[in-house]
Amino acid sequence: MTTRILLTGLLGLGLAAGAATGAHAQDAYPSEPITVLVGFGAGGMTDVSSRIIAEKLEADLGVRVLVENRPGAGGLLALDEALELPADGYTFVSFLSDGPFTSVFQDRPVDLDDWALLGGYMPQERVLFARTDAPFETVEELVAYARDTPVTFADGGAFWSARVMEAFAKKNDLNIRLVPFRSGAEGSAAILGGHVTLAETGVGTSAWQAGRSDGLKIMATLTPGGLDAFGMPDVPTFEELGADFVVKLQYGYAMRGDTPPERVEALAAALQAVVEDPEVQARLRELDLTPRWLPGDAYQELMVGVMD
Repeated sequence: MTTRILLTGLLGLGLAAGAATGAHAQDAYPSEPITVLVGFGAGGMTDVSSRIIAEKLEADLGVRVLVENRPGAGGLLALDEALELPADGYTFVSFLSDGPFTSVFQDRPVDLDDWALLGGYMPQERVLFARTDAPFETVEELVAYARDTPVTFADGGAFWSARVMEAFAKKNDLNIRLVPFRSGAEGSAAILGGHVTLAETGVGTSAWQAGRSDGLKIMATLTPGGLDAFGMPDVPTFEELGADFVVKLQYGYAMRGDTPPERVEALAAALQAVVEDPEVQARLRELDLTPRWLPGDAYQELMVGVMD
């Protein structure tokens, strides 16, 4: 039986540690620049969507909102850094939904008590691509081919996708060699440049755009939803292909759990307004992304389910 693992992607607002004191506590919030720590490299969908959101957030709040990339450990390095910063409401951190899954495999579990979840903002389908010159057209043909021949796979920094592929390869006795990259953008560049045979990235990346225009083969989705919404009902899911588990990815926001509650509420409201803004929605939809706000309490329930 296939076990579904629902990974709610916390693109977190980790508003950092230590109580606000003195004049800083008395200032209207926010009154100084806010930094967004993104746990993946530039050009991936975590980075791209963060920059779109940060641009509008800056306009709405009237303070600078700076996006800084901190790739590494499947997004966990950014979380570690955010937890070391003051809990004053002036730092975001990307906390992808695969954070709990990634942390378990790296023996550094994420404690939800450390975070205040602001809300989710975007689910995303994850897609397996192959080069057009690959000697297989379907996953079934890939399985037959990779039992005897090594096949390279670009891991775009989403730690869980590599684990899904490893589990699928082990179950089917495949010779899949993982090549790590810091973001979906780098993984996309690798397969488009002919450096690897397979890659997994999300909807919206350059690999996705190439797949839609026949520049890459779209083989399957690693998430359970399929690609019906994109007019591709015949693309199979890993679940349908017998994978032992699949993952549904959703991006969202969080901040340190000891941030003053009034700042948590203010930032959550500001983020919801940004995500629901028609221009922001249009910019994200141009990338085939599907912005959709999920309130913090519902997001908390989702994450508790993931951790269980």
